[in-house]
Amino acid sequence: MKTFLCLLTFLFVPTVAFSQTGIIEGTVYNNITQEPLVDAEVRIVQTDERQKTDENGKFVFSTVPEGAYTLVITSSDTELTQETSILVVAGETSKPEIYASTTQYRLDEVEVTGERDPKTVSKKSIQSQEITRLPGTGGDALRALPAIPGIGVANDFSGALYIRGGSDEDNLYYFDRVPVGYPYHFGGLVSSLSSEIIDRIDVYAGGYGAEYGVDSQAVIDIYSQDNSRANLGGKFNLNLLYSEGLLEGKIGENGFWYAAGRRSYIDLFIGSLSFDAGAITAFPRFWDYQLKAGYDLNEKHQLFFNLFASGDQFALKLDGEDVDEDFRGNVSFESGFEGAGLHLRSLLTDRLTSYLSLTRSDFLFDVNSGPTFSLKIDAPTYTLREDITYELNPRHRLESGLILGLEPGQVTGTFTRIPDEGEVDFDIRFEERVALDEYVRGQRIEGYFQDRYTALPFLSVVLGIRFDYFNRIDELSIQPRGSLLVELPNGSELQFAYGIYNQTPLPALLSPSIGNPALKSSQASHYILELKRQLSQDTEIKMAAYYKDLTGLATVDEEVAYLNQGVGYAQGAEIFLRNRSGERFFGWISYAYARSERRDRPGEPYRPYSFDQTHVATLAASYKLTPTWEFGAKWQYRSGNPYTPREGATLQLDPRNGNPIYVPIFAETYSDRLPPYHRLDLRVSKTFQFGNWKLGTFLELLNAYNRANLLDFNYPEDCLTPEDCRERRNDINQLPIVPYLGITAEF
Repeated sequence: MKTFLCLLTFLFVPTVAFSQTGIIEGTVYNNITQEPLVDAEVRIVQTDERQKTDENGKFVFSTVPEGAYTLVITSSDTELTQETSILVVAGETSKPEIYASTTQYRLDEVEVTGERDPKTVSKKSIQSQEITRLPGTGGDALRALPAIPGIGVANDFSGALYIRGGSDEDNLYYFDRVPVGYPYHFGGLVSSLSSEIIDRIDVYAGGYGAEYGVDSQAVIDIYSQDNSRANLGGKFNLNLLYSEGLLEGKIGENGFWYAAGRRSYIDLFIGSLSFDAGAITAFPRFWDYQLKAGYDLNEKHQLFFNLFASGDQFALKLDGEDVDEDFRGNVSFESGFEGAGLHLRSLLTDRLTSYLSLTRSDFLFDVNSGPTFSLKIDAPTYTLREDITYELNPRHRLESGLILGLEPGQVTGTFTRIPDEGEVDFDIRFEERVALDEYVRGQRIEGYFQDRYTALPFLSVVLGIRFDYFNRIDELSIQPRGSLLVELPNGSELQFAYGIYNQTPLPALLSPSIGNPALKSSQASHYILELKRQLSQDTEIKMAAYYKDLTGLATVDEEVAYLNQGVGYAQGAEIFLRNRSGERFFGWISYAYARSERRDRPGEPYRPYSFDQTHVATLAASYKLTPTWEFGAKWQYRSGNPYTPREGATLQLDPRNGNPIYVPIFAETYSDRLPPYHRLDLRVSKTFQFGNWKLGTFLELLNAYNRANLLDFNYPEDCLTPEDCRERRNDINQLPIVPYLGITAEF
């Protein structure tokens, strides 16, 4: 009993101290090379104790009284200093890992000067230490992005990102320079990239430079770690949906590697499941893996290789009486993605750098439904990319790039045309079915030139131009882009950006069988104004206003399937207040207003876009009460999504078999909205240190106050009037209150 009580005390009352002092046992790394920093001075400000790091970059302060302290790190070969906050708990050992800047300042008598890159329009970033700590995401990196202002999702089950009034089809994902065509499992259940290997995610919501942007209006640039902190280390996670593992290590003195992977396991316990309309014959399952290795060939050349893949699969058998004849029988779904890249970074001279990449990505899709519907897509892409940067002087930099792409693709099956955005009366049962057997050979040539120039100490200018050629539409698009940044006397930064962003039609819309091969690119013109102010060392505020003008949108036409006849716009404003206090606390408050509308065909009125969310407010925070206990909360409010009400139905004969069926009648497209969405997520985590390894646990409470957020309405097929439909419809809600438990082991 005494042993049991002691164990309870250790697990659940960690603030009880066995002594009045703790230990700080840390490591200092060079933030550029990621190598241990030798002979750096570490000083505790409050006690003025000092130590030098050893050959492994380590330092130890014993018998430090309990409390909060500031460590100041000074490198032996530079005058730069780094401050880090740390909390010492009695009876425990704190093991901070500190990455110190060692970039030299050039001294000329008493004048201090430093090199600074002229800036483009600001990006939004989430660091790795925030990704895994944000409540409501289960430590999933991409599921954390909707907490950033200007980024939304449709519902709790979707991962498709709406960025400043655009759809997920407007977004371009990169993972270590390899395009990613499949960022989520099953459309948003979890991301297809392990969060354990992600270093940071940069989001360019619009107005970005010429180096990015084939067929996109927003860019999600994902960077994985490019070092290993141990000769051999690892981490393993177990949660309610899947298990994952990470192994990492060094290659000699100049290289690193990692391997990560995960798999869902519910299908291992539930092989099949029967229900009224049939049975699940293969329970949904998913998997993914990521591999990377890098090596410094010498001081001027670094080579690295990455490989990743993901896959989803399930199967059904539908045989109930209420199942439509077109879908009765076996239903199967399989989808996935493969990506790989070989990359060489080179410092050719002190001013000239090169970044060369050869990549391959492949999107795979195979679906079969009932006796008639099937679709199989195999769409690989091969890309050769070279980016060159030349420093004319510390204030002036030239950038250029050339990208060559080959896109052979194969589509087979029997399917119909793709429904238009907002086309709620589309009924696949009555659409013409077309046998598909198409092979395409897409070829792309992309290039850009960009000039970054600090004209005055307070004025930076970026001017660029991009060109894209795609052989399938035989069109060369010229896209000028630029930004202007002014540093105000109070330290604020005011920035204006403008750019043109062209997008070629989706491959299905160019199909000669179900689309229109004569379609051309759509065009978006971005106008963005941003203001940034550093309120203190730990606190910053950002405000932005934007307007996007859209032309040449491909929409459904009665005569030729699709035409470039749609127009639209998106406008909005955002405010973002963030605080970071070392490793102990981070949090932010944000609000975004947006309005996005479309006109599908000439003469028709403007109507809300599917991805229009007028008001979005977010409060997120995470606080380390001790080095081993952390608490977090995230609350978000969103305007209800636009939807099209059902107003009745008509009784008609089914053209397939002559049986009477009800055909629904809808109101004007997106003429109403669902009720507002709001949700609170809570998170608590605890870490246990056992020698050279540690055990972590976390518990998240999703939708903590059990808000009934509406997903959609289910209408009876025979409701005949608007009043009848409103009275008899049923609510379909999103996630209820859900506890989510995870366990990690790290060595």
